[in-house]
Amino acid sequence: MREALVSLQALGLVTSQSGKGSFVASRRVRAPLLLGKFSPCHLNEVRGYLEIPSARLAAERRNDEQVGRLAGLLARMEDCDDAEERNRYDAEFHISIAEAAGNPILVRLVEDLRKILEEHGRAAAAPNRRSRAAAEHRKIYEAIVRRDVEGAALAMANHLEAADRSFATLERDASVPRKQPA
Repeated sequence: MREALVSLQALGLVTSQSGKGSFVASRRVRAPLLLGKFSPCHLNEVRGYLEIPSARLAAERRNDEQVGRLAGLLARMEDCDDAEERNRYDAEFHISIAEAAGNPILVRLVEDLRKILEEHGRAAAAPNRRSRAAAEHRKIYEAIVRRDVEGAALAMANHLEAADRSFATLERDASVPRKQPA
């Protein structure tokens, strides 16, 4: 329920007041769905250029300490019930993959992208996405552990594609006008 409310807030449909509750703010979604000044499509396109190669390199170059960090972050993400905290673990997970890739420029660029996502993480909290994202993260992690270079790249590509579809669905569903009760 909390994740759904967060998504509705990101779309400008609901406002929340501490201690009072959540209230309908609008019947129309703020269009288009943007993350700051950026569309989810543009952001995800750049993520593909950075994070797929990062996953590939991480599988090749990672060390045991980095694998342990990824495992810890994955466990915290899976156990966390708070959407904002889970988004922070998600960001750390993706940044840790870039760190395992061993290229400080990739780390910096992924950090910058994740800051944009984290600042606007409410929009990323699409309903019913949590369990699928957890499974996608686990596949990325397992490929990195196995040193499966192509498997890690494919798992990251699939994860980014699923996130992109989730944003597109969220935007499409929110922009469909609902019939008003008579």
